[in-house]
Amino acid sequence: MTQTPLVSHDAAATLNELEQVLNAERAGRARAEAESLAKSELLATVSHEVRTPLGAIISMAELLLGTSLDDRQRHYAQTLQRSGRGLVTLLNDILDYSKLEAGRFELEPVPFGFADLMRSIGEGLEARADDKGLASSIDIAEGFPPAFIGDPVRIAQVLNNLSDNALKFTEQGSVRIRAGYGRNGDEFVLRFEVCDTGVGMSEEQIAQLFEPYAQGGSSIAVRYGGTGLGLSIARQLTQLMGGDLGCESTPGQGSMFWFTIRVREAGKAAQDQKGEAHPASAATGPLCGHVLIVEDNDVNQMLIAAYLDQFGVSHETAVNGREALQMMQQRRFDVVLMDIMMPVMDGIEATRQIRALEGRAARVPIIALTANAMKGDRESYLAAGMDGYLSKPVSAADIFTALCQHLGSEPQTAVSNA
Repeated sequence: MTQTPLVSHDAAATLNELEQVLNAERAGRARAEAESLAKSELLATVSHEVRTPLGAIISMAELLLGTSLDDRQRHYAQTLQRSGRGLVTLLNDILDYSKLEAGRFELEPVPFGFADLMRSIGEGLEARADDKGLASSIDIAEGFPPAFIGDPVRIAQVLNNLSDNALKFTEQGSVRIRAGYGRNGDEFVLRFEVCDTGVGMSEEQIAQLFEPYAQGGSSIAVRYGGTGLGLSIARQLTQLMGGDLGCESTPGQGSMFWFTIRVREAGKAAQDQKGEAHPASAATGPLCGHVLIVEDNDVNQMLIAAYLDQFGVSHETAVNGREALQMMQQRRFDVVLMDIMMPVMDGIEATRQIRALEGRAARVPIIALTANAMKGDRESYLAAGMDGYLSKPVSAADIFTALCQHLGSEPQTAVSNA
């Protein structure tokens, strides 16, 4: 008796073809993910190599501005510093886009004071608007809670990107930022609007505005410059924070960019948390303490030492992790500023071995100095036993703030870096 096959020959062939298609899709997806990861890691390496000399340029300009200069020399140094910071912004945009594209981007929610964040944004907006002869203002709705839990660095990044764009495309009039909120249980939806009286845009230009490398048309790109990455990154950041970003505009009458994010209310103790991503000023001590600088780059050694001299902090230098470990066993230090990528022994391994020592040396605060910017870096530093990290290029304000936390001092006298 002939048995009827459970699956016909044609059906089996179809299933086999379908399995081959699925396998090909899986392989293609795996290749794409591997290529994206490789690109992100390459960009992280390039970032590290670029940030080191770029940080030296910016920091040297900062130190130069702290000396006696005539008006022309001061203008040259300020231009040098401003251009260097512009390159850092460009580099950050490229890295952020790469991390977002590769799915390796993460937010860092912390308690932050809303008033501090908006004050920092407002001061920066006012200074940049004054340079162009424009009016500026920040309007905050009444009743805002004093503190939230969110990522103030990324909130500031979006606000600064939108306000920079508004200033770029506005020749007369004003740039205004408005902030409002709504509440849903213990969650708040914050809404920000950045309004300008600039050139405005057509509906066709708005439609392509948030595409990577798009700037509302080639003529705008030629006239105003830029990579066209900022708005694409800003929208993705707001979406990661539970909101969105959009635009309303009329040609010749200006534009209004809006975005929303979701945050939670923080306790009152968080009011003292600062919202600034990059403080514009620092206090100058004097502080009391003895700091070990662990850094293989001689220019960075000189810059950090100059900052510590300004703060009245004594210091010594090690050129790699092994030398730092030996010095920690021989002498007393209050804080260690530890570079990550060094020959002989890197900063992570040096930190692990310091934490394995006996006595006080094992508990000395260690702050990473790093140009690495990929997801997971922060966790690896903390897991190794570090107490915090500063991203290169570091400023006098960054270092002073970190030292205040670990040397038990508070900033008292504000000094401009520019």
